[in-house]
Amino acid sequence: MTELLLLDGLTRAGRAAALILAVALAIGWGLAALALHQQALASRTGGASLSPLGTLFADGSSALTAWPGWLAAVILGVSASRLRRGPVEPPAGRSSAGELSAAEVRAGLRREYVGARLILIAVSVLTVADLARLAVSGIAALLGVGGAGDGLPWMGVEVIGLGAATAALTAWVLGFRLQLARVGALQPRRANDGGGGSPP
Repeated sequence: MTELLLLDGLTRAGRAAALILAVALAIGWGLAALALHQQALASRTGGASLSPLGTLFADGSSALTAWPGWLAAVILGVSASRLRRGPVEPPAGRSSAGELSAAEVRAGLRREYVGARLILIAVSVLTVADLARLAVSGIAALLGVGGAGDGLPWMGVEVIGLGAATAALTAWVLGFRLQLARVGALQPRRANDGGGGSPP
């Protein structure tokens, strides 16, 4: 997982610091989201006209916000299954596969692997942030904070859907990693990496 999240170059202390920072930011977002929800509700109650973003914060989680994660999970799950069974495809680009050397194909696949991991990081951050929002809102609702419990069940459905999407995307990235390993593209070639020869 450290490789998938681009943390393999950090020391153990660096990884711990990154984890603590991620949790702190997620909790901060959970508190901010609750405050924005309460502010939007107060504005609506006072008769103010809300922007689309303000309306979204006032409404909170609902069926409208819960389904995207589940849809992404289904699409990514099917794609991950097909990836594991299918052949290695050349990297996307303006050049056709026949115009690329073996070294260029491997380099292109490595770039796509980095891009896939960056997307995984973004989706994981979104999931953790939404989980923190659920935790903060749930605790605030238990403490009797006004508006904290609005849409709480839908928020749970939303978080589980994002978690499923994150798991499906992780499976896809792992499948892609296996393909790279099969063609010797997982690690950069050395200085003598040319178009021919066997992979390292």
